Amino acid sequence: MVKLAKTSFGFFAIAMQNQLVDAHELPRDAKKAAQALAGDDFDKWVSGLAKKGYDVEDGLFDPMKAVELIGVKEKEYLRFSRLVEIELAKILIKAAIGRDYLIIQTVDGLDDLNKSINIMINRLREWYGLHFPELKEEDHEKYLKRIIADKRGESMGIELSGGDKDAVQRMAKMILEMYKARAGLEFYLEKLMEEIAPNLTALAGANLGARLIGRAGSLKKLSEMPGSTIQVLGAERALFKHLRKGTPPPKHGVIFQHPEINRAQRAIRGRLARSLAAKLALASRTDKYAGKLNKDLIASWKRRLKEVKQ
Repeated sequence: MVKLAKTSFGFFAIAMQNQLVDAHELPRDAKKAAQALAGDDFDKWVSGLAKKGYDVEDGLFDPMKAVELIGVKEKEYLRFSRLVEIELAKILIKAAIGRDYLIIQTVDGLDDLNKSINIMINRLREWYGLHFPELKEEDHEKYLKRIIADKRGESMGIELSGGDKDAVQRMAKMILEMYKARAGLEFYLEKLMEEIAPNLTALAGANLGARLIGRAGSLKKLSEMPGSTIQVLGAERALFKHLRKGTPPPKHGVIFQHPEINRAQRAIRGRLARSLAAKLALASRTDKYAGKLNKDLIASWKRRLKEVKQ
């Protein structure tokens, strides 16, 4: 019977009376030792012990006593172990942050950009409205281009000097650039979602799929959620109000943005939301652990959609 010790200096098999019977020493370089500890070196070594006929006891041997068997003093053990643990923490943190976190930052960035555009376009409409109050163009981008062209004609608005016009037109050009930046981010998000979450994208679209990942916190967390939780993501206030005050429970959260739900008759929205949420739960798990588009999953949603509508 042997006990195992897993340390920053290596892996050790110790028999009765503290006899070292097998060892796999690690490099005395903190970064390389951390890489070995983060990998599967220990599991491979344990498998090798079994092939050699060693019977391993449960529990681990005291690591400090284990390294003493190869001549490492306590002070040196503590100093080197600290360096290895720091490097190991870096490796584990890096591994914990997947590319799905890029999705969350991108969709949040789009929301911030949209807020900024809306604030600035409203300010510019009031500003330019002093000069040309008769201009009633509702399309924001067309309105900005009209400002830049500045073909006013007869108006009851105030006259603007050359410097006044330059200031207004500079802001109009800046907002147009923000529209271009938004289009670029939307294109990037779509490609990112197709790469990381193809099934969510096929079922919900890139924007809604990204919002679900953002609400959950990560693709992994979303994949661990049941359909009933996904169904009400984004409707937490209504859900807590239902639990506290007995109000009707919410039928859907952000998945209401799905065109098949928000355009559906009110009587079937709840069933559609429930069906979609169940499919999204499967889609997120497929994306997390397979990473490939499952056409059968998409086809089954379309069949269910047809059944509910009929």
